[in-house]
Amino acid sequence: MGSRLSVQDTLADIQLRKLLDAEQLKCFVMVAGAGSGKTTSLVKALDHVKIKHGARLESRTQQIACITYTEVAAKEIHADVEHSPLVEVSTIHSFLWSLVQPFQRDIAHWVRGRVEASIRGLREKQAGYSSRTQKKTVAKDALDLEKLETQLRSLADVGRYRYGTGSDYAQGILGHEDVVTLVPELLIESKLLRRIVANKYPYIFVDESQDTFPNVVEALKRVAAQARGAVCLGFFGDPMQQIYQRGVGVIELEPEWTRIEKPENFRSSSAVLRVINQVRSEADGLVQVSGRSAEENIEGECFFFVLPADDRRSERLEQVRVWLGKHSNAGSWIADSVDGDGGAKILMIVHRMVAKDMGFEQLYAAFHDGPSRSLQSAFDEGNAWPLQPFEEVINPVCAAESVDSPSVIAVLRERGNVFRSDALDIDVRKSLALARDSAERLRKIVKQGGPGSVGAVLDLAVRERLIEPDPRLSVYFEPGGEHSSVVLSPETREVLDAFSACDVSQIPAYLKYVRQQSPYSTQHGTKGAEFSKVVVVLDDKDGRYSLYSYEKLFGIKQLSEVDERNLATGKESVLERTRRLLYVCVSRARESLAVVVFSSDVTAAVAAIEEAMKFSLGRIRTEADLVS
Repeated sequence: MGSRLSVQDTLADIQLRKLLDAEQLKCFVMVAGAGSGKTTSLVKALDHVKIKHGARLESRTQQIACITYTEVAAKEIHADVEHSPLVEVSTIHSFLWSLVQPFQRDIAHWVRGRVEASIRGLREKQAGYSSRTQKKTVAKDALDLEKLETQLRSLADVGRYRYGTGSDYAQGILGHEDVVTLVPELLIESKLLRRIVANKYPYIFVDESQDTFPNVVEALKRVAAQARGAVCLGFFGDPMQQIYQRGVGVIELEPEWTRIEKPENFRSSSAVLRVINQVRSEADGLVQVSGRSAEENIEGECFFFVLPADDRRSERLEQVRVWLGKHSNAGSWIADSVDGDGGAKILMIVHRMVAKDMGFEQLYAAFHDGPSRSLQSAFDEGNAWPLQPFEEVINPVCAAESVDSPSVIAVLRERGNVFRSDALDIDVRKSLALARDSAERLRKIVKQGGPGSVGAVLDLAVRERLIEPDPRLSVYFEPGGEHSSVVLSPETREVLDAFSACDVSQIPAYLKYVRQQSPYSTQHGTKGAEFSKVVVVLDDKDGRYSLYSYEKLFGIKQLSEVDERNLATGKESVLERTRRLLYVCVSRARESLAVVVFSSDVTAAVAAIEEAMKFSLGRIRTEADLVS
């Protein structure tokens, strides 16, 4: 039995169990604040349906679908329900692909329409050329049109489509973006597909619902609506913890749906919980209460600092941590890594300062200073496809004692492309020798490092088939290769140019950061995590001002006309986005919390924060406190 199943029920768990036992299946939304044990409620619901309704489901060859955000979460939940074959736990991409994979004719029709639409769009662009249109634009568009037309002709030869990271329609490969666009469209359009899904999955539970794509939510709602009481669609999440811009946020209740609130917080001390509730008070009004017993509950501590926003940020942050080590009750706030109760986790909304301190500033700039928003977000989240070859193949090959290590051969067999061949009489010994030679050269380039070494490493890895590259990476390094018909957008090419110019030595530091192996962390990486001591750094410098601004949230800086217009029309504004990220950050702390605000006007910032937080913080500390 999984450990989550042994946790005592809350009122929300009891309410949900009654709903699951209703004669006619009902849909619901569970809103569970930070530290409430949302996943515990999800696991308990899965287990209850398995035990109470499992025999009926089994007799009808039906399953319970549980959709999660990551592979790691999927494995944990599946283990919690004892790997029951009745419970299908998968990521949203995998779940959607499993629905559509058998319908190859529908996939082919959708792909053809997609390519034809791209061709029409490019021809319309060409028709609008003026005398000022640059020659390089004309040449690139002509090449892209040629590629698209080649793709269109190649579709007739595609026997079956498969799912990959990036798309290459001519090779029958659909990428992540294709899947989350194609499947919801088909579900919304096809009554038959909706009926098939409902018949197979009478229970569909969605974890982290606030970050689920709106079109996916709409498609699942259509499935439930058509089923008329034969499907229980349940969303588990918290709009205040939406950290992905493409997420739906609030799940709107349909008629006859039930909203279940889970306000308990089993994580944070009383002092931290007061800050959490104050941050949330201007949002949906959900007031969290301590879920700890009287014996387990502690007061904890919180500290606020306002410091000058100058080029001494890193130095001042270090001073804060030293000060906290002397004046708080939590011991040292400084450690090389956060392990157990040692050190403090540092959370930042703007990562450039971390990148500079940890030594991957050029890498950060390659993804952040270019025009591609999608790659910028993926870089922050730690799942940018251009970096995957390093984590999956290149780093393990270089970390091994020698190229003859069994681990090198294992990773090349599992993740690489060197042993793949359409020929039946592949010479394994020869391929192994070539792979060994290529791996040795790869290790030398990585060891030498220097500007442009990222591009040199990837170029060798692609051409020598040490990796099985994303089609977009393949066409970048081998324009005439296997994926030659793939069209790269100018934004993607610009990022790849900057990425290739980077020093390969910066990549391990970046991976250490996004994998939570340093005192610093991202909001995405700490999703669902908790730490004994947390330092939250609020700094608008280098931020995307249109998206986030702590100075605007606290009233230090005036809202822009666009901000005012968004507020007046009910559109999401900079205030909602910033408040959510602040909520996610402060709610990671178990016992002790420190908030450090960097501002160009310290005096105004202190006054504004005291007014905005509206409760006794003790004295907000400034630079003078750090040197006293």
